[in-house]
Amino acid sequence: MLPERFRIHEDMIFKLSHQRSPSEVKLKSMEWAIVTQLNGEKTVAQIGEILSLNPDETRSMFTRLMEVGLLELVNVPERNPFVPDEIFDEIEYQLTYFLGPVAGIIVDDTLTELKRNRKNMEKKQLAFLVELLTLEISSVEKRYEFQKRMLNKIKGIV
Repeated sequence: MLPERFRIHEDMIFKLSHQRSPSEVKLKSMEWAIVTQLNGEKTVAQIGEILSLNPDETRSMFTRLMEVGLLELVNVPERNPFVPDEIFDEIEYQLTYFLGPVAGIIVDDTLTELKRNRKNMEKKQLAFLVELLTLEISSVEKRYEFQKRMLNKIKGIV
Protein backbone atom coordinates (compact mmCIF):
# COMPACT_ATOMS: atom_id res chain seq x y z
CA MET A 1 0.00 0.00 0.00
CA LEU A 2 1.29 3.45 -0.90
CA PRO A 3 1.70 6.08 1.80
CA GLU A 4 -0.89 8.92 1.79
CA ARG A 5 1.37 11.29 -0.14
CA PHE A 6 1.49 8.71 -2.96
CA ARG A 7 -2.24 8.03 -3.13
CA ILE A 8 -3.47 8.40 -6.67
CA HIS A 9 -5.69 11.43 -7.28
CA GLU A 10 -7.60 12.10 -10.49
CA ASP A 11 -5.72 15.31 -11.25
CA MET A 12 -2.22 13.83 -10.93
CA ILE A 13 -0.09 13.71 -14.04
CA PHE A 14 2.46 10.96 -14.68
CA LYS A 15 5.01 9.99 -17.27
CA LEU A 16 6.82 6.72 -17.81
CA SER A 17 9.74 6.31 -15.42
CA HIS A 18 13.28 6.10 -16.76
CA GLN A 19 14.20 3.78 -13.88
CA ARG A 20 12.31 0.74 -15.14
CA SER A 21 11.02 -0.49 -18.48
CA PRO A 22 7.50 -1.86 -18.96
CA SER A 23 9.12 -4.93 -20.56
CA GLU A 24 10.58 -5.81 -17.13
CA VAL A 25 7.12 -6.13 -15.58
CA LYS A 26 4.23 -8.44 -16.37
CA LEU A 27 1.39 -6.10 -17.26
CA LYS A 28 -2.28 -6.74 -17.94
CA SER A 29 -3.65 -5.43 -21.22
CA MET A 30 -5.39 -2.45 -19.60
CA GLU A 31 -2.19 -1.54 -17.74
CA TRP A 32 -0.40 -1.54 -21.10
CA ALA A 33 -3.13 0.72 -22.42
CA ILE A 34 -2.45 3.15 -19.57
CA VAL A 35 1.29 3.05 -20.26
CA THR A 36 0.64 4.00 -23.89
CA GLN A 37 -1.31 7.07 -22.73
CA LEU A 38 1.38 8.42 -20.40
CA ASN A 39 2.78 11.60 -21.90
CA GLY A 40 3.40 13.88 -18.93
CA GLU A 41 0.36 15.99 -19.84
CA LYS A 42 -2.79 13.88 -19.37
CA THR A 43 -4.26 13.56 -15.89
CA VAL A 44 -5.19 10.24 -14.32
CA ALA A 45 -8.88 11.11 -14.86
CA GLN A 46 -8.34 11.93 -18.54
CA ILE A 47 -6.56 8.63 -19.16
CA GLY A 48 -9.29 6.75 -17.29
CA GLU A 49 -11.93 8.47 -19.41
CA ILE A 50 -10.08 7.72 -22.67
CA LEU A 51 -9.91 4.05 -21.70
CA SER A 52 -13.51 3.94 -20.39
CA LEU A 53 -12.45 3.00 -16.87
CA ASN A 54 -14.35 3.94 -13.75
CA PRO A 55 -12.43 6.01 -11.16
CA ASP A 56 -11.80 3.04 -8.84
CA GLU A 57 -10.37 0.89 -11.65
CA THR A 58 -8.23 3.78 -12.81
CA ARG A 59 -6.81 4.45 -9.33
CA SER A 60 -6.19 0.75 -8.77
CA MET A 61 -4.22 0.35 -12.00
CA PHE A 62 -2.22 3.54 -11.49
CA THR A 63 -1.43 2.42 -7.94
CA ARG A 64 -0.08 -0.90 -9.23
CA LEU A 65 1.97 0.81 -11.95
CA MET A 66 3.39 3.15 -9.30
CA GLU A 67 4.19 0.24 -6.96
CA VAL A 68 6.13 -1.62 -9.67
CA GLY A 69 8.14 1.51 -10.43
CA LEU A 70 6.84 2.39 -13.89
CA LEU A 71 5.45 5.83 -13.11
CA GLU A 72 7.15 9.13 -12.47
CA LEU A 73 5.02 11.89 -11.01
CA VAL A 74 5.05 15.07 -13.09
CA ASN A 75 2.47 17.14 -11.22
CA VAL A 76 0.99 16.80 -7.74
CA PRO A 77 -2.49 18.24 -7.34
CA GLU A 78 -2.83 21.33 -5.21
CA ARG A 79 -4.50 20.52 -1.91
CA ASN A 80 -6.97 23.39 -2.19
CA PRO A 81 -7.48 24.27 -5.85
CA PHE A 82 -10.60 26.38 -5.21
CA VAL A 83 -10.99 30.15 -5.17
CA PRO A 84 -11.37 31.52 -1.62
CA ASP A 85 -14.67 33.25 -0.76
CA GLU A 86 -12.98 36.61 -0.17
CA ILE A 87 -11.87 36.71 -3.82
CA PHE A 88 -15.50 36.50 -4.94
CA ASP A 89 -16.32 39.28 -2.50
CA GLU A 90 -13.60 41.40 -4.10
CA ILE A 91 -14.69 40.53 -7.66
CA GLU A 92 -18.26 41.50 -6.83
CA TYR A 93 -17.15 44.69 -5.07
CA GLN A 94 -14.98 45.80 -8.00
CA LEU A 95 -17.61 44.88 -10.59
CA THR A 96 -20.23 46.84 -8.63
CA TYR A 97 -18.07 49.92 -9.08
CA PHE A 98 -18.34 49.52 -12.87
CA LEU A 99 -21.80 47.95 -13.32
CA GLY A 100 -23.81 48.85 -10.25
CA PRO A 101 -25.88 46.60 -7.98
CA VAL A 102 -26.42 43.91 -10.64
CA ALA A 103 -22.76 42.83 -10.29
CA GLY A 104 -23.51 39.93 -7.91
CA ILE A 105 -26.14 38.54 -10.28
CA ILE A 106 -23.74 38.83 -13.23
CA VAL A 107 -21.00 37.02 -11.30
CA ASP A 108 -23.37 34.18 -10.37
CA ASP A 109 -24.82 33.96 -13.89
CA THR A 110 -21.32 33.80 -15.39
CA LEU A 111 -20.34 31.07 -12.94
CA THR A 112 -23.48 29.14 -13.91
CA GLU A 113 -22.54 29.44 -17.59
CA LEU A 114 -19.18 27.89 -16.66
CA LYS A 115 -21.03 25.15 -14.75
CA ARG A 116 -19.41 26.40 -11.56
CA ASN A 117 -20.41 28.21 -8.38
CA ARG A 118 -18.57 30.13 -5.67
CA LYS A 119 -17.65 26.89 -3.89
CA ASN A 120 -16.25 24.86 -6.80
CA MET A 121 -14.50 27.45 -8.99
CA GLU A 122 -10.88 26.40 -9.42
CA LYS A 123 -8.07 28.93 -9.14
CA LYS A 124 -6.76 27.98 -12.58
CA GLN A 125 -10.08 29.17 -14.10
CA LEU A 126 -10.10 32.51 -12.30
CA ALA A 127 -8.44 34.52 -15.07
CA PHE A 128 -11.03 33.21 -17.55
CA LEU A 129 -13.85 34.24 -15.20
CA VAL A 130 -12.41 37.75 -14.93
CA GLU A 131 -12.12 37.91 -18.73
CA LEU A 132 -15.79 36.94 -19.15
CA LEU A 133 -16.88 39.45 -16.53
CA THR A 134 -14.84 42.14 -18.27
CA LEU A 135 -16.98 41.66 -21.38
CA GLU A 136 -19.99 42.87 -19.38
CA ILE A 137 -18.42 46.34 -19.07
CA SER A 138 -19.23 48.51 -22.09
CA SER A 139 -16.44 51.10 -21.77
CA VAL A 140 -13.01 50.00 -22.98
CA GLU A 141 -11.30 52.21 -20.40
CA LYS A 142 -13.42 50.76 -17.59
CA ARG A 143 -12.74 47.21 -18.82
CA TYR A 144 -9.03 47.88 -18.63
CA GLU A 145 -9.35 49.37 -15.15
CA PHE A 146 -11.37 46.37 -13.90
CA GLN A 147 -8.82 43.92 -15.31
CA LYS A 148 -5.96 45.87 -13.76
CA ARG A 149 -7.62 45.90 -10.34
CA MET A 150 -8.46 42.21 -10.52
CA LEU A 151 -4.96 41.26 -11.65
CA ASN A 152 -3.53 42.94 -8.56
CA LYS A 153 -5.96 41.00 -6.35
CA ILE A 154 -5.63 37.53 -7.90
CA LYS A 155 -1.96 37.31 -8.86
CA GLY A 156 -1.02 35.97 -5.45
CA ILE A 157 -3.47 33.09 -5.43
CA VAL A 158 -3.28 31.72 -8.97
